[in-house]
Amino acid sequence: MKKIDLRAWVIPLILLFIWTVVSNKNWVDRALLPLPQDVWQVFLDSWQSKELFENIAYSLLRNTTGFIAGGILGAALGLFLGLNIWADRFFSPTLNAIKHVAVFAWIPLMIMWFGNGELSKIIFIALVVFYPVFFNTYDGVKNVSEKNKEVAQIFQLSRSTRFFKVILPSAAPSIFAGLNIALVFSWVATIGAEYFFVAAPGVVNPILDGQNLFQMETVLYGMSIIALVGLVFSKIAQYFENYNLRWRQGTHK
Repeated sequence: MKKIDLRAWVIPLILLFIWTVVSNKNWVDRALLPLPQDVWQVFLDSWQSKELFENIAYSLLRNTTGFIAGGILGAALGLFLGLNIWADRFFSPTLNAIKHVAVFAWIPLMIMWFGNGELSKIIFIALVVFYPVFFNTYDGVKNVSEKNKEVAQIFQLSRSTRFFKVILPSAAPSIFAGLNIALVFSWVATIGAEYFFVAAPGVVNPILDGQNLFQMETVLYGMSIIALVGLVFSKIAQYFENYNLRWRQGTHK
């Protein structure tokens, strides 16, 4: 069983202590820096009213839908271009040029094409997920060692066998690294989508409400929830990659 590293709690506890002292001493206007217990009270109210669970559920649904759509499209296109020389020469220059356009620059176009609602949010998340999955999958296929390819030719493996037994296992570390990055990025994209598109239930709602009503405790509560869910996503992504690549540990012993 993995031990918990208590050192990771040192900085957060120090910051919480400083925050408590500064707020209690009124060194900063409480309208700008409320007491920690005020933020905790907002959390309790949201928990009791079930608003917390509703907001997280809506955000996770958007996130999951966008991640699946962008991940499938990115992996499929990455494999296709990585294995097909002619398609690679035809599409890769365009995709490499498009990747330099900041994803947030697509928002006005998405609003005009798909409206300002749920569809645009999901498409935006899928776009953010697409890039790391596509390029990591593409690089993984392209970087399969020549030695492995030669072995497949020597044994005269069929195209499908070569793909599943040689290319896919060799490219797997790069593919899962892309999915790992995309899983974390998808949460950032979810927050951006909820902030820039029309308001709807989601984890950004408390921040928008607190901003409009100038209730800093609500804003800080919303930021805390986003950070905690983001931390969970990061841990899931790390576990996901380690679990799916556990077979490599035996090869390096």
